[in-house]
Amino acid sequence: MSGKVIRMLQRGEDVHVIDGVADHWLKIQTKSGTIGYISDDDKYTSFDASAARYDTEVTYGVNLRTKPSTSSKVIRMLNRGEDLRVIEEADGNWLKVRTKSGTTGYISDNGKYTDYKGGSSGSSGSVGSSGSVSPSRSAIVATAKSYKGDFEYDWGAEPWNTGYKYADCSSYMELVFRKHNVDLPRTSRQQAKEGTYVKKSNLKPGDLVFFDTNDNGSINHVGMYIGGGDFIHASPIFDGVGVSDINSNYWSDHYVTARDVL
Repeated sequence: MSGKVIRMLQRGEDVHVIDGVADHWLKIQTKSGTIGYISDDDKYTSFDASAARYDTEVTYGVNLRTKPSTSSKVIRMLNRGEDLRVIEEADGNWLKVRTKSGTTGYISDNGKYTDYKGGSSGSSGSVGSSGSVSPSRSAIVATAKSYKGDFEYDWGAEPWNTGYKYADCSSYMELVFRKHNVDLPRTSRQQAKEGTYVKKSNLKPGDLVFFDTNDNGSINHVGMYIGGGDFIHASPIFDGVGVSDINSNYWSDHYVTARDVL
């Protein structure tokens, strides 16, 4: 309450909830890109915190640990029926999670422990490998590249609803995959639960790659790996669709995970 007021948000205005914050606050981003905090009282927004943040259920008792290792300290046993928020998939078959009480730790990603739609089944191939790329992957990469330089970036915008003038990162991915009969959910965080987990060292063209550009533990950006260490995405840095080096300092620092949805 002692924080500076940026401005009054008006009824009917759309905002993006980045994360819930202790003491009943939401960190949000407006369509113009302004980031700030508002009360999480449900009289102010239609945001459903429980559904958006704690949608993974423990299905079998599992140890919550301080690090992604069986030799690390056990914080406590998570009981069957508890709801969790999966922050990210960690290498080595672990999930970084947060409990409703706010405790953060690591649990096994074995499917018997939770109903999380993920896993570590992995994928063959490697970044920059000489192995062949399947025709479906080649085709989907070609479609993604066909939009390079197109659109104007607008958070929350959908090309099919804006005369194909505007897009954001996840609607661009949704558009590309839709042309190949692959249906994706609307947001980057939802897309990060599709398909199967892929280690960064095993990326193949056509895999989705996800980032946390706000450094708050939540996925908020998505692109497509296209080979050679590059990925294509819709971003404000291009004000549209462009290609970036996934191993550059910025994108490497903000990389979270990857999914194979093909």
